[in-house]
Amino acid sequence: MVNNPLIYAVAGLLHDIGKFWQRADLLWKESENLEKSKGIIQQICPSRPDGNPGYQHVIWTYAFFDKYYSKFKRCGLADESMKMEQLINLASYHHKPSTPDQGLITLADICSSGLDRSNNNVIAKNPEWSWDKYKSKPFVSPFAVFLRAEGNAIDLAYPAKKMAIGERIFPDAATQIDNKQFYPELWKEFEDEFSKLPDANAESFIFSLYHLLKKYTSYIPASTQDFPESSLFEHMKTTGAFAHCFAAYKEEFPDAFGNENRVSNIGKDHYPIKLFCGDISGIQSFIYNITNKAAAKSLKGRSFYVQLLAESISQEILTDCGCSLINQVYAAGGKFYLILPNTTSVNNAIKEYRPRLEKELWEEFAGQLSVNMEGINFSFVLGGERPAISIEGEEVTIDIGALWKKLSDKTSAQKRKRFANVFMDSFEQPTSLFDAIGLGGDISVCSVSGLEVLQSKMIKLSKQDIEQGDDSDISIAPFVQKQINIGRDLYEHKFLVELIKASPKGYEAGISSKWNMLEKGDTANQQHIKNWIRTDHEDEIKFRPDGFTPHEDNGLGWRLYGGSSMAIKNGKPATFEEISKQSDDDKGSRLGVLRMDVDNLGDLFMKGFPENKRSFSALATLSSMLDMYFSGHLNYIRNNEKYKDRINIVYSGGDDVFAVGRWSELIDFAADIRFGFKKFVGERDDISLSGGIVMVGPKFPIAKAAELAGEAEELAKNFKIVKNTNQNIIESDNQMPDKNAFTLFGISLSWQHDWYFVVQFKNDLIQWVFSDEIISKGLLMKLFDYHDQYARGEPDWQWNSAYTLARMKSRDNHTKNAILDKIKILLYTGNYNNQFPNISFDTVIAAARWAEWEIKQLKK
Repeated sequence: MVNNPLIYAVAGLLHDIGKFWQRADLLWKESENLEKSKGIIQQICPSRPDGNPGYQHVIWTYAFFDKYYSKFKRCGLADESMKMEQLINLASYHHKPSTPDQGLITLADICSSGLDRSNNNVIAKNPEWSWDKYKSKPFVSPFAVFLRAEGNAIDLAYPAKKMAIGERIFPDAATQIDNKQFYPELWKEFEDEFSKLPDANAESFIFSLYHLLKKYTSYIPASTQDFPESSLFEHMKTTGAFAHCFAAYKEEFPDAFGNENRVSNIGKDHYPIKLFCGDISGIQSFIYNITNKAAAKSLKGRSFYVQLLAESISQEILTDCGCSLINQVYAAGGKFYLILPNTTSVNNAIKEYRPRLEKELWEEFAGQLSVNMEGINFSFVLGGERPAISIEGEEVTIDIGALWKKLSDKTSAQKRKRFANVFMDSFEQPTSLFDAIGLGGDISVCSVSGLEVLQSKMIKLSKQDIEQGDDSDISIAPFVQKQINIGRDLYEHKFLVELIKASPKGYEAGISSKWNMLEKGDTANQQHIKNWIRTDHEDEIKFRPDGFTPHEDNGLGWRLYGGSSMAIKNGKPATFEEISKQSDDDKGSRLGVLRMDVDNLGDLFMKGFPENKRSFSALATLSSMLDMYFSGHLNYIRNNEKYKDRINIVYSGGDDVFAVGRWSELIDFAADIRFGFKKFVGERDDISLSGGIVMVGPKFPIAKAAELAGEAEELAKNFKIVKNTNQNIIESDNQMPDKNAFTLFGISLSWQHDWYFVVQFKNDLIQWVFSDEIISKGLLMKLFDYHDQYARGEPDWQWNSAYTLARMKSRDNHTKNAILDKIKILLYTGNYNNQFPNISFDTVIAAARWAEWEIKQLKK
């Protein structure tokens, strides 16, 4: 009996809410909050081998639904006609189902966690812990799992607190954390906010509940016994998604799950779940393909627009498929993953949506942007302690990591079929696909994008958007004006609002999604707003809007956005030229352009957990944690006084970052990102970041600069540790990974082996040449000459350098002579101060170039 699959989604989303309350409350025998629950303990709790009730958290789950029954009823999720299948029972009976439909939540729980905890072997192996263990065990960083597997006894973990950015993003030793002190206050604050959630309709309530749970339960372990490295939020979310899929599939195929009270298997040849991926193609060329007119706002606006586009498409698919945000596994970096029911209605909805989206993107961007979308239908094979994954049409079962990669590869293959529907339609009716290139006639060229646009559609750039160095008379295309509006509105905005219908100030993304950004004091027509999404977060995540009174139908949410703050000059967003200058009269300024991302991300998702820890909730936790660093923590780094008016994050989210800024500060910013990330992943060297930076003039074409930065990043990605004892090649210790590098001045440097030397030697050179004036800048020029000879394979560089260093020595200046000897030893042995061994000549030159640039800057 399935009346409303959405009720099953919410039951799954809140099935373990009792774990949160349980850890904040007294023993069940002592608690005054469990008056009704105590009477049904034997009905909802399975018996342990010792005869006591097991999985006691369901008692608090029942109490939570009972306490807030009227709220669930107001929004239409408490359906009394469902009898034993009403929301409270679906959620509370998941460890001891008494009906087939209650068993769907049980099944969803098993599939999410990757472990059948009702299996007799599991119950026997994992008896209930003492009360203190449940209260004290912290959420373990998912990046620390392999450290423990390899024999490291120290778990890195987080206290049970609200999600936050800043220093709280870094884990601490689990032995230093006792969660007992945190749960009572955390639960109290959660209940206070939960009681105020909008409940006029199910859609706004679920949207708000999703974000509230993410804020409060992301740092709570899903299980203190089995899964301390999966967050409670991600486990509940994926359980809700699977529950929705099973309920919707059962409506169409009533016999798919059998008629047992305890659902233990999905029927053979039934594949009730579709893992669906969407990946925007052409992001880099679209974002960077602009001239330097209104560049700062346009680049920022384009980047944010792509993020809005991915989010909009994901939400539109969810809506068309009758799903909710609960079904979204991940959405960041221009990509999203959804867990959808494999039903006729869902498949038809996707089939109808795809050509409409292709047509919309073609008409708007003429092929610059496309979205590759694919899905894999699958099922779970139960029977042992861990379920396996069975894919429709394939015989061999696989695990979640292999499924994730298979879908990623399948989605990437869709790039070869971009705009297939537009192409096919063009044979039946005229379209622009086969038009001649160039419009001809009364046309103009957009000053920002360089594309031809009908003169009648061109828009004159407003005075407020003209940047330093721009002409006063600039004409642009309408879609460019939209992106400039976004770039301007991003300055000190607090709220991203999703609109029900168009607003004069708003902008569209996707087929039907409409957005606007608001600052405190802006006027907003409440009837036009669907959801409020808070974006201004300094440390603690903010949830409810201030300065506004949302309509009772409005959903409330929040999001982390990498680049939420911008460099400011004279009270306005700074231009690239203003960012690059050391002072107002600086004529030799340079702009740095940085690109970085995580190495071997696909392998991390496939092998980031030992086999016995791989599950949907674990991978969802991993994805969420990565995005929290790039979308959240990078803002905290950038807002440091050293960077805030010198650097703009153009894009950061998922696992990568693109930033521009004054060249010297941007190098330090890149290092802070890398070494902060290393701390974030528990000092693991096998999870690394590579990147590259280029320095250009502020008027250098930003599209070309971005391309050069991409090439520098690719050099770092191709960096390899060479196993050789030659003095100019790193001698591998067999533990240093390839990649894990940074390209500076065209030279790729190992973060692990080279970076600290480069910083030290650069600082020493500045001290000797500029501060103490012990040696001349001419020595740097000589080093560059000898490196050119070295690069050409000419052995004379060694003799020439030895001769030069000897000639530079002074009879009376022992300090100078000691410095020259240090440099000679470095060049000939690769050893510096007996602290940095095996330093290559290339690495020496990177430090010398950096010193040369900084000395020029200091002399201004």
